[in-house]
Amino acid sequence: MNPIRTNCVVSSLAILLATAAALPAQCLFTTVTTWSVGAGCNVGSTGFCKSVGLPTTTSFSLDVSNCTLDIQVNLFEACGVVVPLRAVVIGFQQVAVPLPDFGVGCMLHVSPDVVLATASGPIPLALPQGMLGFGFFAQSIALSIAPLGGAGGDAFTFSGGEAVILQ
Repeated sequence: MNPIRTNCVVSSLAILLATAAALPAQCLFTTVTTWSVGAGCNVGSTGFCKSVGLPTTTSFSLDVSNCTLDIQVNLFEACGVVVPLRAVVIGFQQVAVPLPDFGVGCMLHVSPDVVLATASGPIPLALPQGMLGFGFFAQSIALSIAPLGGAGGDAFTFSGGEAVILQ
């Protein structure tokens, strides 16, 4: 092979790689799909409202412009009830660990590889850019604090476990 041509190809490849490295990475995810991998446990207080307590739920919203997955931990918060802590456990394996100290039938359905917490609002999870697919398991936990004299007591409530696939 001609040494001049080889040097040209190597130089062209180096310029191409340098240009690609300088460009911002793209978020290639366009959809998020979830399905249940286990039941939740405990319901939060309903405070002074005469209604049935609701379980903790988790919603996932893909923000392609920032390449984040916004995770919202939802629990009844009205009638004097406050939810000062919301957390999501993220793992790469499904497990079944009994949590008897939190209530009958409470289970951790996700290996606790990462725990993210907030007092309110969604929890933004930065996603790897340039990947075509990514998946994990998630389970949410919320602390429900009842008002003095309100229905129900303080409790940690658990959502069901969920498999999350980003494509």
